[in-house]
Amino acid sequence: MPANRFGAIATGTRTPQSTPPRGAGYLAFPPNPSPAPEIPQISSEDLAAKRAEEAERQRQKALDDAWAARRIRDEAARKAQLEAEAAEALKGEIDWVRSGGILRDAQGNRDYARTEAIREELRLSALEAALVERWKKYEARWADLTGKAGRDRTKARDVRFEDVPWPVVSSTDGQPVTLADLTVDHVEDFLLAGLKVRGCTVTKKERVRSSLLRWHPDKMTAVLARVVEADVETVREGIHAVVLCLHQLNSKVETTG
Repeated sequence: MPANRFGAIATGTRTPQSTPPRGAGYLAFPPNPSPAPEIPQISSEDLAAKRAEEAERQRQKALDDAWAARRIRDEAARKAQLEAEAAEALKGEIDWVRSGGILRDAQGNRDYARTEAIREELRLSALEAALVERWKKYEARWADLTGKAGRDRTKARDVRFEDVPWPVVSSTDGQPVTLADLTVDHVEDFLLAGLKVRGCTVTKKERVRSSLLRWHPDKMTAVLARVVEADVETVREGIHAVVLCLHQLNSKVETTG
């Protein structure tokens, strides 16, 4: 009997099919496939309950946030009130000490230590105010000299020695500055004393360098051109003295900081 093309002998019966080997390709299926997982169904009642629960949680959170914000505002208001009361009390103490009174402590005893502390603060505040005012006048005089404050520039020569804003204070109270006042110590005191004022951010180097630029002989030529004939030589000597003082002061600042 002839064989078919697969090598099997043709008979009247079917040739039994062999089980395909494992890994035989995409046509091979596992004998017992796993059933698909069941997806739990959520009822409409459960869904509504979850939504209500989330809404309640959000409401409680909003209430908690509002309460926390209110506490912060109340605390800030309380702190501001206490600070205002303390400031008012301090103002009263300062006014009392300024008038010559002596403070008392909680037990009614005279508080000499606190009284002296406020007196020292008053002295320091007065000194700082004087230094600030002195510098403002110095700058205002420079503005006037350079024409920024509306000086009448039609006059060819209208500047005298006392019109120049020399960076010193007269050694004689109430008297104009003289050449004898233009010393390193006086210049240093005038330019740098104000830097000790609380809140001042200008450094010694910055103050000295800006002064060197201001008093540079080339820039002072315009000032000399407006000085009356009788004071030209005195002003020229004064400018030279200031520049020498500034150079010495600059060397000192560069060395000591």
